Amino acid sequence: MDPKQLIKVNSNLMKILLVITLLISATAMNGQTNNSPYSIIGIGDIEDNYFNRTSGLSNTGIAYRSNRNLINNNPASFSALDNQFFVGEIGTRGKYTGYYGTPIDPLNNNSTDITFKRFVIGTKVTRHLGTSVGLVPYSSENYEFNAPQPVLGTNGETANSYSQGFGGLHRVFMANSYEFFNHLSLGIDASYLFGSISQKTILQSTNSYISTNKSTDYGNLYFDYGLQYYGKLNKKWDFSIGATFANKTDLYPQYSIIILAADSSQLYNQPQLQHNFSLPVSYGVGISLTKNKKYTFVADCKYQGWSALKYSGYNYSLQNSNRISAGFEVSKKKNIYNNFYETSYFQTGLYYSNSYLNVYGQQITDMGATIGFGVNAKRSGLGYTFTLQYGIKGSQSNGLIQERYGSITIMLSYRDLWYTKGKVFY
Repeated sequence: MDPKQLIKVNSNLMKILLVITLLISATAMNGQTNNSPYSIIGIGDIEDNYFNRTSGLSNTGIAYRSNRNLINNNPASFSALDNQFFVGEIGTRGKYTGYYGTPIDPLNNNSTDITFKRFVIGTKVTRHLGTSVGLVPYSSENYEFNAPQPVLGTNGETANSYSQGFGGLHRVFMANSYEFFNHLSLGIDASYLFGSISQKTILQSTNSYISTNKSTDYGNLYFDYGLQYYGKLNKKWDFSIGATFANKTDLYPQYSIIILAADSSQLYNQPQLQHNFSLPVSYGVGISLTKNKKYTFVADCKYQGWSALKYSGYNYSLQNSNRISAGFEVSKKKNIYNNFYETSYFQTGLYYSNSYLNVYGQQITDMGATIGFGVNAKRSGLGYTFTLQYGIKGSQSNGLIQERYGSITIMLSYRDLWYTKGKVFY
């Protein structure tokens, strides 16, 4: 077959596969996730995993640049992509969580799930302009528990309270970055955040039954910005520094509440007018140092200003959150016709964060470690990344629940010719 025809066949086949994958991914991301008791507050657990090449680096990548992979940690990174190539990536995660603490039933103290988490495509539009579009999770809510509750106006009578919640927010985005003077890249990520969260509470005693069902829909545009400055320190060392910023954004939630009696008759069914929910100002900084194109050290620090929004409730409040992480990567490359081709890489990383939740006067922390390994196929544009993660969230003090979790993330990437004017090497 003529090489031009082969290129055309491969591109058409890849487009079909990407469309199919998008449909599968979009459907799968609406599925259930692991139970998380703390997701009952706010918009649930905010996802800090990018499910991309930086997963093995504990998702440290504000300053990270890649000519082969889509690094959506910073919208300024896409100008690093190779010219003439089109890239598609999907990510999936399997996770096991164990729950520890006084409120936990020892016979029901763990949960598991496996879900598609990421679909992203990108290309170099011009020599200096890189672009990417994708669908990724932003937050998730999934909890279920029983607890006794006192009944007001009675002589010590209690009722069983069953609580359940599920749903979350997703983010569909388009990011663009442009390179200036071969050392500076500026990027903007325009997203639409959307999703719904459903919550149910059933109070049941010997003489009464009432079910309260609350549904909340969220949606609005969201913008974040990034820059990267990069170059050489000397013949052996390359450097990159990066920064990201996002302004306060209102989500304009729409609430509805339905209250049912034991016979399922509606006691109440009305839309609710409540205060708006907003995402706070956030920013991050990062650094990357690479020696001999092989050894890379990265570090990030992120901040979100939740305290200024003044959200609080019974025994909880939202507080400023921060996350620090660092990672190390070893990349194995071959020199083919004066071009470096990466065959494989090994990664490891550590992270620590204070989440935006303060429960019973204690801010919920999350810490852990990651190990990753990636390999690129020799005779095609396929690449595979595998990441193992172990972490601990929360504590067992003050009657709180601690989550100990382990996960495996698998990312599949494929790149093919977008157009060509001569020889191209994978």
